[in-house]
Amino acid sequence: MPESTTRIVPMCELCRRVYDHSTDAGHTSVWTQLQAYVTRHNLHTKHVVFAQSHCEDCRDGYALGATYGQP
Repeated sequence: MPESTTRIVPMCELCRRVYDHSTDAGHTSVWTQLQAYVTRHNLHTKHVVFAQSHCEDCRDGYALGATYGQP
């Protein structure tokens, strides 16, 4: 990756997993652990900017908690 290239990666604010948009053969877009993402793409964290987001698991859990009065 060129030095000037920066990736914007969605990161779940609750569980800290990142969204991997990869479309390699046999790989679909998934929420994965940060270290696995950095290793898979051979990145240095200075080339990554994290955008605030929520993964489906945390979003669903938060919605259930809010619905039933649990934090």
